[in-house]
Amino acid sequence: MRKRVLALAGSVLLVASISWAIPSVAQSAARGTAAVVSPSLSAERTFADGSGMVSVTSFGANGHDDVDDTADIQAAINSTIDNLAGPRIIYFPAGTYKVNTTLSWKKDGAWTSELSFQGENQETTTIQLAPGVAPTSNPIPVIATSSLLPLTNGGGNNGYDNFLFDITIDTGTNNPGATAVDFIGNNYCGMRNVTLQSLETDTTQIPAVGLALTRAWTGPCMFRNVTISGFQYGIKTGHTEYSTTFDRLTLKNQTKAGISNTDNVMSIENLTSTNNVPAIQNLGSPAPKSTGLITLVGATLTGGSGTSGISAIQNHETLYARDVTATGYRSAIQDASGNPVGSSTAPNEYDSGPVSTQFGGAASSLNLPIKETPEFEETDRSKWADVTKFGADKTGGADSSAAVQAAIDSGLSTVFFPSGKYKISKTVTVEDNVKMIEGFDSNIVPDTSAGVTYTDNNLFVFNNTVDVIVNHVRFGNVHTTYGSLRFMQDNSSHAVTVTNSTFDRDPSNPGSAYTNSATGTGDLFIENVMGGSWDINGPQHVYARQFDPENKSTKITNNGATVWILGLKIEHASNDDNVAGVINTDAGGKTELLGGLIYPVTPTIPVHQPAFIIDNASASLIYALSNTNPLVADPNTPDGDFKAQVQETQSGVTHSLLSTAVPTVRGTLGLMMPLYTSKP
Repeated sequence: MRKRVLALAGSVLLVASISWAIPSVAQSAARGTAAVVSPSLSAERTFADGSGMVSVTSFGANGHDDVDDTADIQAAINSTIDNLAGPRIIYFPAGTYKVNTTLSWKKDGAWTSELSFQGENQETTTIQLAPGVAPTSNPIPVIATSSLLPLTNGGGNNGYDNFLFDITIDTGTNNPGATAVDFIGNNYCGMRNVTLQSLETDTTQIPAVGLALTRAWTGPCMFRNVTISGFQYGIKTGHTEYSTTFDRLTLKNQTKAGISNTDNVMSIENLTSTNNVPAIQNLGSPAPKSTGLITLVGATLTGGSGTSGISAIQNHETLYARDVTATGYRSAIQDASGNPVGSSTAPNEYDSGPVSTQFGGAASSLNLPIKETPEFEETDRSKWADVTKFGADKTGGADSSAAVQAAIDSGLSTVFFPSGKYKISKTVTVEDNVKMIEGFDSNIVPDTSAGVTYTDNNLFVFNNTVDVIVNHVRFGNVHTTYGSLRFMQDNSSHAVTVTNSTFDRDPSNPGSAYTNSATGTGDLFIENVMGGSWDINGPQHVYARQFDPENKSTKITNNGATVWILGLKIEHASNDDNVAGVINTDAGGKTELLGGLIYPVTPTIPVHQPAFIIDNASASLIYALSNTNPLVADPNTPDGDFKAQVQETQSGVTHSLLSTAVPTVRGTLGLMMPLYTSKP
């Protein structure tokens, strides 16, 4: 064996015509547009010692030689994946790791989930497939993630916590059957700062797919700052559930299409495509039996040789597109009939329709202003506070409340939890100089022992005097009842950001993940977050991307706030009648939902429960719905879908848009809401 170097690591008006407008400069300034893209984190990531991540080098892998690393990396996966005690993160120091077959999300030969690959540097940490190992007769992915309770091919709907961070996946040369990543994941999962690349120059050997989302049942997942270079298809989908969300997606040099979407629900923001082929193909049956939905906000689509006769976006299903610029193509969009729509270069709002409204709302979205999710990284390792150094017990045995509070009060900018489980028996207050709470996928568990109480039933209280980010934390245990406990209370005028995290509890117990008080007026950013009910009070502004609040209560209550969501997925209805099963917007609040999947699951939804309630407020809604339990015609019999999709009240008058009145259906799956608009 060679020596290796080890390293740490109702009443409805249908507007059937297309909404398409080229706003003036003054109009554009007043309207919401795609978010201004803030600078990304440095390609070189900083982590303090003691994170608990497992370095792949400790299993013998070496990214600085030509020896195959497949067995070593697979051994690291086997040791780390689905490790409930932690860690569940494999760290790849900078280097090029050579593999000769698929790295599979497997433990002892069986598919499973709950694993992250964390690279040191997106530009210099690479996993590369050996030449000639993936002919078309033997197609293989470089990486194949999986579900916890998998189908025979690793698919499934329990692919929790599957992530790739800060890394490049390279399909090598002479591998026409290769896919960079065949991804399955659910609820909170995805990629951040990842490059999928093929550098193949032989046109007969171009690999098949950069990112494959074709197994049942991918999503919801968040893909942020992902670049896909080369391949026949940059992204290929092939299933009706669940949904995917992308922000800062770059596609280039594909030979067939940048995105080929068949039947999936995709929400995309800040797309850049440079291609000699269509940037997007939205395939399947056109309305009124549309299955797939693409919501696109902000895109620059540049065509090249041979694109003057084709459209940048070829739409055959349901499409909403805003602020799209296309050059080099015959038009930005081709409709389901094959007709070009708009000019080749046009900022626009386009909806394939029909639009639904009950009080004469405009045939366009609210177009709320957008802010990008904040990022922060402390590059000075001396400013990282390790909670175990203050006495926290990462085995979950002893109470860690005092230690966590001491770490927060230390004055250091970053408080981190080495991978593990931490029991919290007292309310923890976040204040002073803390800018980042990094979980490294740790589990923070409330103490359910008799007699344990929390201040005002809050686990964490945010009184932060600077903007703070909470990242990759599991709050609570799955299927555990915590009574009236609230995980987060926000009292701050500064921003709070929650990313790549989950709020676990028994879905039959309503529970609350978050609320803000009268002083909690700072922006709330939510990205790739699952679980709990969220109570938002004005005048707060919320910006959510890939949001999956699953429970049996109203998922989001917007009481006079401004809530913008890109990519929502829910499960379950409420246990209560006469409340919203999904979002309640009242007291002058504004809610804009741009894409996602409503998935009731529950076989008996109360007959008087609408999916959405708008009460003297405003909203625009774009979504698909999958109904696993078909709608019962009898209006007095509970069934598996909401009897009404939207109940809207304005000035004492209430109308309900019944599910049976929605004109667009998803084949036999449910229905499609291309756009609902409330009274302006």
